[in-house]
Amino acid sequence: MKAQSPQTFERIDQGSPLSLADVKALAKAGISEDVTISQIQNSHAVFHLSAADIIDLRDGGVSDKVVNFMINTPTTVGATSETTPGTTAYIAQPPPPTSVETVVVAPGPDYNWIGGEWIWNGGWFWVGGHWGYPPYAHAAWIGGRSWHDGHGWHNSRGHWR
Repeated sequence: MKAQSPQTFERIDQGSPLSLADVKALAKAGISEDVTISQIQNSHAVFHLSAADIIDLRDGGVSDKVVNFMINTPTTVGATSETTPGTTAYIAQPPPPTSVETVVVAPGPDYNWIGGEWIWNGGWFWVGGHWGYPPYAHAAWIGGRSWHDGHGWHNSRGHWR
């Protein structure tokens, strides 16, 4: 790997977020799907893949399993214990207003639109809407929400169910 793609090797060694080219280099080097996914997780890379990116990755030898994992990184990477999907965070300040989003064409027939949402991670961060691939058959995306009661603001991240 070091000889084939020194930049990718260096990013992995430093724990820097991987790029699309890095993922393609891992596939070209024959690195297994599970190891590639582990490297993406460890680097905390978040991908916002276009249909052209997905086609390019597949043409570059990246497996569907890895591509589908990459598609779901906006909803799975960066969660902390207080913002893990399916859990609730209690916050003193309300989230900013929700942004209007344009839904683009799905990259494939089995993808689900995951609407953008504000998540709490020590501050409010917007995770833009994107297409996600269900992690298992018949999975449905349950959107996150924020609400206020006598204890303050609550934020529950979206999750697959």
